[in-house]
Amino acid sequence: MTIADFTCAARLTMSLAWYDILTQRKESFLGLVWPMLQAGGLLLAFNLFRGGAGGIEIILSTYLGVLVWTTASTVLISNLRILHANRELITHIVFSHPILSVVDVSVKYLFFVVQILVGVAAWLVLTHNDHWPLVLAYLPIYLLAFYLALLAMAWMASIVGAALPDLSFLLPPTLLLLLALSPVFQRTAESVPWAVRIFNEINPLSLWVDAFYATIDVTRTGPTAPLAFLAAALVSVVLARFLVTICYREITKVI
Repeated sequence: MTIADFTCAARLTMSLAWYDILTQRKESFLGLVWPMLQAGGLLLAFNLFRGGAGGIEIILSTYLGVLVWTTASTVLISNLRILHANRELITHIVFSHPILSVVDVSVKYLFFVVQILVGVAAWLVLTHNDHWPLVLAYLPIYLLAFYLALLAMAWMASIVGAALPDLSFLLPPTLLLLLALSPVFQRTAESVPWAVRIFNEINPLSLWVDAFYATIDVTRTGPTAPLAFLAAALVSVVLARFLVTICYREITKVI
């Protein structure tokens, strides 16, 4: 790719992302606040279900975990149908098709970052965390790794969704159930059956929540730098980009 091609691709990505942001703002009266209210409503429902137990630390950490999970799940669902949803754009305009997932992830990630930074700031202030300098140092590493992981998942989901478009309608209730069984609401391994524990250990969304909790020091034993998460995300995004390059050539012929 030449510098001119890269510049053109970057401009197209920025233009599509900005259009997507403006569209979402027009469609949502509450704008950036709406996703926060969604996560808060989900937290309230689950908190009432378990009897309203938990202090400010439990409530805040659960809220932040819900933000991580719901961001990942919305990226997954939207990219399962992203090629079909943009069929007209793909057939009438010549451009690098993987940009569609880059735009979708970038827009959702921007909304996520705004919410997560506010939430983490509240977490550090209200919980009087003594390790706050390390949390602030490790958080950018996590945010970078999370973006790369989302992009890798989005590209892979677009390939799967091209072959199984109905999957995007079947996944939402499944993801909601998995959220209830995830580390967001099941903090101790003893509180869930062994089969659920094993599934959480191989479920990427659960692993990403675990990495986030370790980064912000939920256990109050000291934050952990998410270097393993970053390394895995880098490998995943490279592999996903390679597969997209190969598969999109055939998918765009029949879409």
